[in-house]
Amino acid sequence: MTMEQYYRWINTKAGKKIKDFMDRLIPGLMPEPVPVRVPVRQEDRYNRR
Repeated sequence: MTMEQYYRWINTKAGKKIKDFMDRLIPGLMPEPVPVRVPVRQEDRYNRR
């Protein structure tokens, strides 16, 4: 299972219930997704010629 599939599955209703159950048995077994800030380059509209 890829990480993308894992995070997609974890965000379903059944996935959250299974994750909660597994976290009670073994804390920290299934990590939460961490949002990452990505810098976005903005165009400088005023300096265009």
